[in-house]
Amino acid sequence: MTAPHDEVPDGAVRDGADTLALGDAIAFGGGRWLVTAFHGPRVFLTTPGETTAEPLIILQPVLTSAKDFAVLNRAAPRTVVTHRGHELKALPAALRREVTRWERIVKEVLHQQAPNVPAATRPKPAFDPELHTLKQRYRTKADQLTEAGWPTSPATIERKCLAWRKEGLLGLIDRRGQRAASAHGRVDQRVIDLVWEILDGERDQGLSPGTLSRLIGRVQQTVRARYARELADADAATVAALLPSQPTYYRLLQRLGITAHNAHAAAARRAAGPPLSALRPGSRRATTACWPGELVQIDTTGLDVLVVGDDGQIISVELTIAIDVATRSIVGALIVPKRFRRGAGAGRWLGGRATRSFDTVQVVAQSTAPLPVRPGWSPETFMDGSDLPFEELLAADERFAGAAARPVIKPETLVVDHGSPFVSADFTRSCNCLGIEVREARLRTPVDKAIVERAMLAIKTGFSQHLASYTHHRLDLRGKHLRKQPLWTIAQLQDLFEQWVALRWQQTPHGALRSPFTPGLKLTPNQMYAALISLRGYRAMALTESENRKLLPTVWTRINRKGFQINNRTYNLDKGALDPFRGSSGLAAFQGRWEVHYSPNQPEAAWLFNHRAAPDSDPWVEVPFIHRRILHDRWTEESWEQGLQVHLAAGGHRHDEAAIARATHRLLSKAAKGPGPDDAPAASARSRPAAPKEPYAAGMPPLDPEAVRPFRRLDRPAAELFTAGEPVKDSGQSVDAFLASLPELNPPADGDNGYNGQQGEDR
Repeated sequence: MTAPHDEVPDGAVRDGADTLALGDAIAFGGGRWLVTAFHGPRVFLTTPGETTAEPLIILQPVLTSAKDFAVLNRAAPRTVVTHRGHELKALPAALRREVTRWERIVKEVLHQQAPNVPAATRPKPAFDPELHTLKQRYRTKADQLTEAGWPTSPATIERKCLAWRKEGLLGLIDRRGQRAASAHGRVDQRVIDLVWEILDGERDQGLSPGTLSRLIGRVQQTVRARYARELADADAATVAALLPSQPTYYRLLQRLGITAHNAHAAAARRAAGPPLSALRPGSRRATTACWPGELVQIDTTGLDVLVVGDDGQIISVELTIAIDVATRSIVGALIVPKRFRRGAGAGRWLGGRATRSFDTVQVVAQSTAPLPVRPGWSPETFMDGSDLPFEELLAADERFAGAAARPVIKPETLVVDHGSPFVSADFTRSCNCLGIEVREARLRTPVDKAIVERAMLAIKTGFSQHLASYTHHRLDLRGKHLRKQPLWTIAQLQDLFEQWVALRWQQTPHGALRSPFTPGLKLTPNQMYAALISLRGYRAMALTESENRKLLPTVWTRINRKGFQINNRTYNLDKGALDPFRGSSGLAAFQGRWEVHYSPNQPEAAWLFNHRAAPDSDPWVEVPFIHRRILHDRWTEESWEQGLQVHLAAGGHRHDEAAIARATHRLLSKAAKGPGPDDAPAASARSRPAAPKEPYAAGMPPLDPEAVRPFRRLDRPAAELFTAGEPVKDSGQSVDAFLASLPELNPPADGDNGYNGQQGEDR
C-alpha cells in the first residue's frame, strides 16, 4: 500500500500540524501519501498513482506527531499566526501595518519566502546567503532604508531579525507606547526595597506590627543613615525621590497594598513570590485533558453537614472525591468522620479520625470498578437507561450488570495537593502498584486543581445545603439548633451522595463539556464519556486478591515467638507457624523487618507478605488477631480505639489486650441494642450526681405554726418612716436635713402648698 522512498527532501515541512491541506504530498510511515479528505479529526490518505486502493484513515494528531512526518510539496512553511494571535489583532491599525512591513524586511534579509512568493524564487543578489554574510545583509538593508528616508541602523535590523526568529510576528511589535506607568510614581526604587526589608526583618524577629507612621519613621531613619553621603551632594529631584513627604509615603503604601492590619501578611506574600498561573511565563496553562483518565484530580474538604457517628455522637464529616478532567465525572467518593479529641500522652490522638491515606486509596480503587445500584435507589440511576453505552460496556466487562450511571475511569495521572494523606508512602505505593502517576500540584497555583475545587463548591450548593443540619461556613448564615434537627448517619449520607452523583451530577449538562461537532450544545458527563470512549476504547481492570492486598496499608514489623503487633494488637498463628519468619527478613532498607498489610475496616486479620516464597506459591500468609473470638460483631480499628479509651479511663493498662477486646465488645453490643430509657448523656453523668426522681417521696415532718419564726416587723408606722428624726452617728447632719435636700422623697402635708412646712414658712 505504501510507496517506499529513499529520503525526505531537505526543504520539506516537518512541523506541518498547521500547514496540512487537501492535495498535499506527505511522507509518513516510510512511504509517500496524498491527502485526499478530512473528516473531523481523521485524515484520508491515498498512495499516489493508485485509484482503486482503500484509503488509509488516521487521526491528524497521530499523523502530524510522527517522527518521519513531512509535507513534500512545499519547501518552506507558510506564515502562521501563533496561539497569541489575538494580541496582534488587538493592536491599533498603524502598529499592525508596521509589523507587516517589518516582516517583509526581515524575510528579505533572512531569505525567508514572503507570502504569495513561490518557493523556487531566487533571492536578490544583495541578500543572497551564498554571496553575503548575515552582518553584510544587515548593513545593506539598513543603508537601503536610510536612503529611502527611514533612518535605521544595522543593530536595529539585527534586533528585529532575532526577535522575529524567537517570537514570530509578536516580536516585531514596538512596545514603547504600551509601557505602563510605574506603580510607585517618582519614589526611588531603593525606598520600596527598604519598606519590604524592614517588614521582613520585623517578621523574622517576631516583632508585632505597628502603625504605618512607625513604619514610615523607620524607613526615613534608614534612608538618612544609609544614603547620607548621596543626600548631601544630590540634587532636589533625587532628595525628593529618596525622602518623599508624609502624604506621599501613605499613597505609596496604599499602592503596595500595605495597611496597618496586613503589613506582615503582605510582606510574607511578597517573599513567597507571585503565584504561578497561565499568565506567568514558563508556567503550565489551564488544566485540560483529551480522553478519559488522562488527568484526574483528587481533593478533600469538609462537607458542612452534621451527622450521627457510630458511637451516637454528633460529628462533622469530610468528603474526598476524584474527578476526571476530560469528562468532569466523579469516579470515586468517600465520606469519613471528623473528630478532634486528644487522649493521654503528648501528641497522642485516641478516638479521633479524619481523612487518612487508606481512605484516599479507597477513593482511587473505586475508579476501577462500577458503582453497584443499592436497594431503594431511583430507576433513573441505572446505567442501562442512561446516555452511557451500556451494551458495549457490558460486553467488555460483566460487572456493569446492575451498575449505576457512573463511568469507570482508571486514572493515568493523578493530581494531588500537599496534604498528608496524599503525600504518604502508602498512597504513593498504592498508586504505583496500579500504574498511576502521582503529580503534586504546585504551591500557590490554583490552575493545577481548579476543577476539583470548583466541584467541591458545586457539591456544597447542590447537595449539602439541601440536607438537614447543614452548617454554613459563615457563622452569621448558620441556622440555630442544628443539633436538634433530624440527622443522618455516615452510611446513609454516603448512600445519598452516591445516588446524587449518579442521578444529578452525571446527568446534568456542564458548561465546559462541548462536542466539536455541536459546540453550541452542552453535554453531560455521561454524554462526554460516551463520545470520548469510542476513540480510546474500554479495558476492564479487575484487581486480583493479591493486588487488592497490596493496596492495604503497610506495616513493617519484627516477628518473635509471640507474633507481631499492629496498633497495640497482637497477631499470631498456632503451633509455631510463624517460626520460619522469626529473625531478620534480609531487607536491609527496612532494618530486617517484614512487610505486613491489614485493613483498618476489618483488622481481625493481617496478611504477611513472604518475599522469599517460590514463584509458583502463594506469598501471602493470613495471620489472625489472637483475641478475635472475644469480638463477635464486626469491628473496625476505630471501634478498637474507642474501647482502648474506655479501658484507660477505667484505670486499665494499655498492654492488656484481652480487657481492651472485652471493652470493645461491650461497646459494640450496647451500640447494637440502641439507647435505653434510663440512659443519661455522658457529659451530665460526669458533671453532677444523679438526683432522685421525687425529692419529697420520703415525706416531711408535720408543720408546727408556733415553731415558725416570723419575719422581722417594722417598729414604726410606714407613714412615719421618713419623717421621724434620728441623728446619724459620727455625723453632724441629721436625717431631716438630709431628706430636706431630696424634696421628691417627702410629699407635702395636708393643706400645705409647699414641699414641706419649712418651705411654707419661708414663702
